[in-house]
Amino acid sequence: MQLEQNPSCHEQALTRLAQAIRDNPDTGGGVQLRRFLWSLYNMHHLVNLWTLVSRLDQPHSQLVAEILTAALVGNLKESDIKRALQISGEMDRWDQVQPSSNEAMERFEASKRGIENLLKSMPPGRAHTDLVRLLRNITEVESTLKEGLIAEL
Repeated sequence: MQLEQNPSCHEQALTRLAQAIRDNPDTGGGVQLRRFLWSLYNMHHLVNLWTLVSRLDQPHSQLVAEILTAALVGNLKESDIKRALQISGEMDRWDQVQPSSNEAMERFEASKRGIENLLKSMPPGRAHTDLVRLLRNITEVESTLKEGLIAEL
């Protein structure tokens, strides 16, 4: 079965989605739409589909379906997604909130200290085990980030 789609439909859907993000970026649906759009752009597909579906109303769900269909049939171009990110204000927002490498490392250290302090005060149990796993994951990400910074120098 071959899906057919009018290219202008997904472009209109992207514009409407971008306007929805611009107007309500921090609502539950707005956050999910932002994650959806970024995942299409940067190929880091970290969108939980259940959360996406549960946070969107019918009109926004239809926009996502239209855009996802365009992606699946090969009609969605990177330039389309980038234009939507610009219209939505996401490109500007990212430029403002993106931490420097030093800020990111400071945040990792603060997170690790917080989790370590929690671990000292918690009795053994599932929560303790989950925090140990989380601390290990944070340490791995921090190490990967440091390796990347060293490679840039």
